[in-house]
Amino acid sequence: MLNIVGIDIGSVALSLVLLDENGIVINSSYQFHSGAISETLRLMLGNVDINRVDGIAMTLSGPDILPNISRYDTQIAIIAAVKQYYREVGSILFVGGENFGLITFSEQGDYESYRSNSSCAAGTGSFLDQQAKRLNLKSIDTLSTIAFCNQESSPKIATRCAVFAKTDLIHAQQEGYSIGQISDGLCEGLAKNVIDTLIPDQNIRTPLILAGGVSMNQAVVKHFQNLLDVKPVVGKYSHLYGAIGAGLLYLEERQPQKLKIKNWDELFIAEKKEKIYGYPPLQLLLSQYPAFISPESYLYTAKRNCADIEIDIYQPPKRQQEAYLGIDIGSTSTKAVLINENNDVLIGLYTLTSGQPVQALQALFETIEDISRCRNCAFLFHGVGTTGSGRKFIGRIINADLMIDEITAHARAAYELDCEVDTIIEIGGQDAKFTNMTNGMVTSSVMNNVCAAGTGSFIEEQ
Repeated sequence: MLNIVGIDIGSVALSLVLLDENGIVINSSYQFHSGAISETLRLMLGNVDINRVDGIAMTLSGPDILPNISRYDTQIAIIAAVKQYYREVGSILFVGGENFGLITFSEQGDYESYRSNSSCAAGTGSFLDQQAKRLNLKSIDTLSTIAFCNQESSPKIATRCAVFAKTDLIHAQQEGYSIGQISDGLCEGLAKNVIDTLIPDQNIRTPLILAGGVSMNQAVVKHFQNLLDVKPVVGKYSHLYGAIGAGLLYLEERQPQKLKIKNWDELFIAEKKEKIYGYPPLQLLLSQYPAFISPESYLYTAKRNCADIEIDIYQPPKRQQEAYLGIDIGSTSTKAVLINENNDVLIGLYTLTSGQPVQALQALFETIEDISRCRNCAFLFHGVGTTGSGRKFIGRIINADLMIDEITAHARAAYELDCEVDTIIEIGGQDAKFTNMTNGMVTSSVMNNVCAAGTGSFIEEQ
């Protein structure tokens, strides 16, 4: 009996199937590769008996890491797989890790057209993966499950930008939406974004077959059905159609033979480790980069928050310490500092917001209480100020004395550190600002618009 290995390497996941000579799946595997494509593929092939394999086929979507292997167009492979399982096909909607597309067929079942997304990956599987991590959920499966189980209304989330979605997550949290409702809102936004891009008139040819990793997300499938008023067809192997199709195309075109290798490692191209650069590395010569160190720093695990609290002790607090508290509730992280009456920073605290600003703030307060208890000191607060995207919400909850926008807060702090400061470049989690000052007064300020490329979240997600 002939057996063929089909491989499809996507931007976030790798799928592998073992087919018999009739195109029936003997076994399969699907794993996220996290950029380690060669290593992941080696592990997956290690579970396949090389002596049972008569041929290998791949789609063209992945890198060329296996030389002399038959490769096939991904779109054609998906069509081949779908037609293997369904006699009638009106449309195929593929939603993967970084792209999505719609293949339509005529009434006679012939290929008619193909439409796909632009270079932006909004509305793809990667978007949901990022949001699951941002919400401190265990996996994308957890997000899918709690979203599918949600029976209440869901908030509107800006799914066209993975970074600006952070702001909407915070606003939704501020309005009292649960994690399940927020997750459902993310899935609905993704489905709507796909439809607006590919099917603006919402006129779809049926049967509609779903393909790609996102087809396993029940919540997204539910919203596709509600928005299109059509029940999509999701098969057992819908996330493996690329790999299956590559194997089927190989069976049609070639006469399989036993592999002339003893182990899977012989298939791979030897990687060249040495890199040649055209220019020497950059060096910091015109200024000194701060060390970002404090006399004492450690991590504290709060009961109310999944993320650890980073603590920096700059000056040991007195037994009766008069203090002012500043809180910055950002889309990515929540920070707090305690300063004394001379504006000296005593303690700095940092933790991830994770879409839950209230819990993040409670964790910081718990940390302050722990510092007070461990150091046998008492903090006497004379004032509390908030800034950041969640400043008004948190400020109202804790009855803050001041709720200040970030530009004003940055300007005041910069002037306190150096009264001659005339320029501030601030790069945050989702936005970047350029501020000019004269004698401590802000004269102009500009920030990025819709796209959040070039911000902290961009680096974090890479």
